[in-house]
Amino acid sequence: MMTTLAQLSKEQKKINCVWIGDGLINHLSAFNILSWISCGWTVTLYKHPAVQADAPVSALFPQDARSAFDEIEAGDLSVVSLTDALQPETEVMPNARALLLKWIDNIGIGYTSYAIGDLTKSFIAGTRVGIVLDLKIGPSPSLPDYPAEPFLNNFVSFTRAGAGGVENQCLGSFNLDASNKYGRNFDAGVQFRLGGATFKVKTEAEGVFGSITGMHQNAFNKMRFGGGAKGTDVKTMEADKWSFTELVGTTNSGPFRVYQTPGYFNWKQGEYPEAKKANEMLVADTLEADHGVEGFKTPPKPLPNDAFYLKAIQPMAHKAIKTIRAAWK
Repeated sequence: MMTTLAQLSKEQKKINCVWIGDGLINHLSAFNILSWISCGWTVTLYKHPAVQADAPVSALFPQDARSAFDEIEAGDLSVVSLTDALQPETEVMPNARALLLKWIDNIGIGYTSYAIGDLTKSFIAGTRVGIVLDLKIGPSPSLPDYPAEPFLNNFVSFTRAGAGGVENQCLGSFNLDASNKYGRNFDAGVQFRLGGATFKVKTEAEGVFGSITGMHQNAFNKMRFGGGAKGTDVKTMEADKWSFTELVGTTNSGPFRVYQTPGYFNWKQGEYPEAKKANEMLVADTLEADHGVEGFKTPPKPLPNDAFYLKAIQPMAHKAIKTIRAAWK
């Protein structure tokens, strides 16, 4: 009998996220974090720069979002300093670790944040158990019934809608051996592809970003098509069976829901303000269709219809809608 993700214990279902920068985490990302917690997953946030030692996790979010995090239980959301995570030497991915320490120490954030964030995602996915997700990704309606086997035995990734191959918006495994195999595949090309990287101008930073994405695709494809294949694209596995409405007018498949228009990419957003507006307004329209803008509305799958939804998740959806629309008045 097939084991589903819903049948796994909370201790097994781990989400890892990365946040590079000093700014606050927006309402949409807070909504996604709370949604994962509602579905019985735990979330760990790898943060750089580190937060103050005595600061509550809610301090990472806007003031009007913080009360929602009073509703979560201890251990549901934890924050790890990326610098601390990089301190222990590791047999797996030593080149990526050394390069991250160099980049963080010498370059800072600014427009380098996407490249640093992407390299961090592969490092975390290759050295730890759990699924590394972008903060724009929440659980899809297919999540509870989706097979657990790829997560337990394989390394998973996800073909981005509008892209030509798997993207590093989703990567990881609940099996450390599979994680480490991906990590070794990825690390083999770090010095050659990234050792001479420079961030002197924006186009060079974008080139690094593209290289990291390509390296992820290569490392994952070795898992997927190589000997003893241990890679699964959770979008294309029985795609018709796990199809769902992702955004208004857009369908997707699998256990993950991406709150972003197919073909739209964050790292180019400054060059295309109208595309950014269209993307964000579509996200706001989708949140409104699912959660309304005021008053109670029955939550969409897979979110449970419980007090946590009423106290934390629905209000956060409403705040995200208002924040997005206010930014484009």
